[in-house]
Amino acid sequence: MPKQYIEVKPLTDFENVLGYEFKNKELLWQSLTHKSAISEGHPMACHNDLSALAFLGDAALKYAVTRYLILNGRDEVAKNCVELHNNTQKILPDLILANIARDKLHIEEYLIRRNAQRTPSTKMYASCMEAILDAIALDCGTDQQGLLFRVIEKLCSDRYDTLLIPDTTFRFVSVFDVRSDDDENDAP
Repeated sequence: MPKQYIEVKPLTDFENVLGYEFKNKELLWQSLTHKSAISEGHPMACHNDLSALAFLGDAALKYAVTRYLILNGRDEVAKNCVELHNNTQKILPDLILANIARDKLHIEEYLIRRNAQRTPSTKMYASCMEAILDAIALDCGTDQQGLLFRVIEKLCSDRYDTLLIPDTTFRFVSVFDVRSDDDENDAP
């Protein structure tokens, strides 16, 4: 009897879930290939695993979150590098990345891995998320920063709320701002 492998859905389905279409499909394929699939000889495995992409993806993610906090965070969030590091870690620790990967993207349906890992671990989910973010950054070319920010914002915006400057902008309305349609006819 031939060896059974974990079946995964097509990459194009994942692109639809992610909301990004890759020009270089091999980057997406690599970002969804765990090293265990290569060692097991999984027929769907890319020749390279996701670890190199995850390494750079982690850095890209930290950069994007840090930049966002510097531009939009409360003063105490970005007052020094230690605070900035701690607050960046609060927003996207591995557990949160794993939750996003599992609950929003359903990565387990696309992640190529060995049979013994039917249920991906938190670390596997988080590494795969980082690899996907780097694959997007490498694939999108010149608009790398903007596109990466949009994807991260889409997936992670609910994590920023406690660290952002509260929106306390008020617009005062004067009597001259409130006009009825009849007033327009009376205007000189």
